[in-house]
Amino acid sequence: MQGSEPGCIGGSGIVPAAQADLSVMAGRKQVQGHSLMPLLYGERQLRRAARACMRRGSARGADGVSWADYRQGLPARIAALSASLREGTWRPGPLRTIQITTYAGKTFPAVIPTAEDRIVHRAMRAAIEPVLEALAFPGWVSGYRPGRNRVTALRAAMAHLNTGRTVVADVDVERVTEGPCTQDVISWLAAYVADGTFLARVRTALSVLPEPLVPGTGLAPILLNLRLSRVDAQLGGLAVVRFADNYCAFTTSQAQARAEFGVISAALAAEGMRPHPGKSRIRAAANAEDLFLIAG
Repeated sequence: MQGSEPGCIGGSGIVPAAQADLSVMAGRKQVQGHSLMPLLYGERQLRRAARACMRRGSARGADGVSWADYRQGLPARIAALSASLREGTWRPGPLRTIQITTYAGKTFPAVIPTAEDRIVHRAMRAAIEPVLEALAFPGWVSGYRPGRNRVTALRAAMAHLNTGRTVVADVDVERVTEGPCTQDVISWLAAYVADGTFLARVRTALSVLPEPLVPGTGLAPILLNLRLSRVDAQLGGLAVVRFADNYCAFTTSQAQARAEFGVISAALAAEGMRPHPGKSRIRAAANAEDLFLIAG
């Protein structure tokens, strides 16, 4: 779909939802099992997404509506949201932009969508997550995935260290959320999702964001993993573990570690990214507990 006009479906492999068949398209790693639209606009799915959002303590968006406010008349709100998503009339609300300061003193921009938009983001993520889990994300990736966190990353790291691969190319990706545009993200998704109507709704959701991977939306974590999955696909043959935006390749020598550092760097460069110069290094005699730490 890259290079086409918004909404163009010709020649991209994307089909309207009504034409989606019940097959897995061979050779493209693309699921076409069903239209994803009912998983987005279904009232049951939207109620589930709303409950998931309400379980998290979060600030009000730019419209000032709290979750307590949104609960008032919830059935009618969900019904109206479902209809607007189904009919294509849904439009995102205004964003509240904030600066977040980490414990290390670093600041970065983030956004707070409206309560209703957070429900839409959560429903979109729930619809595409099983597809990407099945086809896009390798087993050695943890972080922002169901049941896969730093603990699972450390277990995988220990398995490599216990085989004698104790020299580690530790590559932290610099500014992983910056750079891609909405069309890039839609093209990445189109490799796995052939429902053109669903992709159009995702495009609408991303269109108001300063950048499609900006922190603060319900879509940012899975889209970060989707972006890095394109790097992951180039690392076949490496004994590697990724946690969020941090790669560790496990080797038996300094020379091999430097070479694999170069392989990861080249794969990142091919996708418009690079290692963070202050956080990436070769570790000799690495200890698993020193890996995948948040350094702010």
